[in-house]
Amino acid sequence: MLKQIPERITYAQQKIINLIEERKLKQWCDSNGLSHSAIYRIGIGEQIPTYKTLCSMVHLISPIEWLFYTDEQLPYEPKIIPQWNPKDRCKFIKEHQYDYKEIAKKYGLNEISAYNICVAGRAAPSLAFIRECCKDTNPIDFFIDGEEPEIINKFSPDRGDIVNIQGNIIVVLSNKNHTEHTQYLTCCPIKKDFKEGLKLSDTKTTGYIDINNIQTFKLSARCQPSFIETISEQTLSEILQEVRKILE
Repeated sequence: MLKQIPERITYAQQKIINLIEERKLKQWCDSNGLSHSAIYRIGIGEQIPTYKTLCSMVHLISPIEWLFYTDEQLPYEPKIIPQWNPKDRCKFIKEHQYDYKEIAKKYGLNEISAYNICVAGRAAPSLAFIRECCKDTNPIDFFIDGEEPEIINKFSPDRGDIVNIQGNIIVVLSNKNHTEHTQYLTCCPIKKDFKEGLKLSDTKTTGYIDINNIQTFKLSARCQPSFIETISEQTLSEILQEVRKILE
């Protein structure tokens, strides 16, 4: 017996419910390698489908049909596409990895969430976010490949700059010419709860520079630093003195 379902359901839920009522859902799930219990709960509204779930079903149900209710008009024509690996960087992410702050403002995300989705790859886009993006983007762009954008006027950090690179807050040790020539960035991480390093002062950034943990990043289209601020000449001199002692 079909459990109570919400008053409003999406086009995709309607398809699932039809399969339930026709007693065909289990066979359909088994044939397509899907969890019957999970899809049943999604169909009746007990569970919200994740991005990963949608990726596993885009060849069966169009992504747009998960985002809009049956009493709404679909803004794009429904289209099924090949299955998509949720770990891959989709067309939308590739196109917006360098303007994540604008994406956050435009679609109501905080900057950390937008950064984790568009740059660091630590989070998957939610259905609510994808729906918001439908104002300007066909949701299929979240489930297909796209070209890496050309990097225009990319930022080249210099020695003493504090930057964010792939979610890491670091202070740059290598000079600008070296970084531009080799595409390698040498740095020390800044940690908030690490009190054995050199404490930052006269900066918006707070924390301690872990001088004993010298790191290197290989810059690429997917690994680009964003500028935060520059430390004082005095602090930079203290860091370099400590680094030289370590390297002697």
